[in-house]
Amino acid sequence: MLFPLFTSAAPAANSVAAGAAIKCLLAYTHGLEDCLIDVEIADGVIMLTGTASSQQAARDATSLAADFTSKPVICNLQVASVSRFA
Repeated sequence: MLFPLFTSAAPAANSVAAGAAIKCLLAYTHGLEDCLIDVEIADGVIMLTGTASSQQAARDATSLAADFTSKPVICNLQVASVSRFA
């Protein structure tokens, strides 16, 4: 029988996977289509950076990220109108 090896790489891999999942969730959420949000997880904190189309979109993105995990979320989103065809 094989047993998994426990290493320090697992939390980093989980952080990468969780960050990718949150980014995907935000990209496909109604109302956040015009936002360009990047997600990074470091030291147990979720950091949202990029642009949001409105204050409400920034609040919604922060709420979704917080609901997805039990980690604290820091929102550094700039509110600006985003042009998809620029």
